[in-house]
Amino acid sequence: MSYTSNFLKSKGQDCIINRLVPVNTKVSIKKSTNSSQSLGAREALWEGLIPAENALKSGEILTIKNNKYIVQTVEYDLESKENMFYCAKCNMTVQHKRYVETVDDDYNVIQEWQDVDLSNVNIPCYGEVVTYRLLQENPGLLEGTKYTFQIPKSLGVELLDRFVFEEKNYEVVSIDEIGLEGVCLIQLAADTRA
Repeated sequence: MSYTSNFLKSKGQDCIINRLVPVNTKVSIKKSTNSSQSLGAREALWEGLIPAENALKSGEILTIKNNKYIVQTVEYDLESKENMFYCAKCNMTVQHKRYVETVDDDYNVIQEWQDVDLSNVNIPCYGEVVTYRLLQENPGLLEGTKYTFQIPKSLGVELLDRFVFEEKNYEVVSIDEIGLEGVCLIQLAADTRA
């Protein structure tokens, strides 16, 4: 057993990998940056080590103490023989809805917004408010975008889906799945649909 494995087992923080069958493990985690001008980035970006035997994947959600983190990338670290990961501290909880047409027993068409995954109604994610500074730094932001969210690709988000948070509705206007293996970046605009 390596020094790092012994360290994680004796000094690591308790951690739960939120899967269908939750996995209890130990983790060592610290802030990833202190030099950013963005106060939000200083609090949001984290890095750590987790036992390789847990097979942590990009897009999974970790719970450490009362905080949730979305895993961005995972790499095997040759020196420690464990997995090194980068993550963002979740600062939002959202509901994911999709417009669905169904037919009742009398063959009437019913159109309504339904939760996409009833087993996971409250979805933790990392969100950023689109500010003037962010618009200058990221030319890929669409006009009208109010928020960007990092969410697990496993949610299967589609354009025109609805996200609800803080009792307001937002429409998915862009999905970027290229950057990270298990995480997609979505852009949300105000949703005025009924």
